[in-house]
Amino acid sequence: MTVSIDGRPFDAAGTVLDVILAAGIHLPHLCKDDNLPAIGACRTCLVEADGRIVAACSTPAASVREVSTTGERPTRIRRGVLELTAGMHRYHNGDGGPQSGATAEAISRASADRSRYVTRTGAAVDESNPFFSFHEESCILCGRCVTACQALQHIGAIGLAGHGAGTRVTPGAGTTFLDSICTSCGSCVASCPTHALRPKTGGI
Repeated sequence: MTVSIDGRPFDAAGTVLDVILAAGIHLPHLCKDDNLPAIGACRTCLVEADGRIVAACSTPAASVREVSTTGERPTRIRRGVLELTAGMHRYHNGDGGPQSGATAEAISRASADRSRYVTRTGAAVDESNPFFSFHEESCILCGRCVTACQALQHIGAIGLAGHGAGTRVTPGAGTTFLDSICTSCGSCVASCPTHALRPKTGGI
């Protein structure tokens, strides 16, 4: 079985995102980690499949026939999603520009307007762990760190708490990473697509 991606036929193996990346086609996918199951939270991998807008990371390639990654509609919608993402991420490299990392690269490649939405992000900082620190101002709530901790390491030391604009990554109510059941394995740091979770010098 094959699937057409931007007019070219490919073997429909895995998800639509798997096929797209295997073909060497660029598509942002901020919440997808090769070591983790699809989360489908960030919506930055949206494509048009058989006339519908779907998340490529969670759509089986065999379930669709024609996929467009470059059409006006999916390109416009992805750009809008990335502009919302930019509004969750505070850039602070001194000149107002984006930091390095997958999120900044995706925003830049999509020519997204980083100033379209007023930045709304928390300011909590947790430097209690000797190996890494957490900076809420750089968190986009993609959930990769939570999934890495829960599904990959089966520790469950961190989660998402709150709702709406108050949602945040946390090791527990009123608990620091040092005081939580975190084992400092580093999986959350390795999976973070921004600088929200940062290794300390000499640490992980």
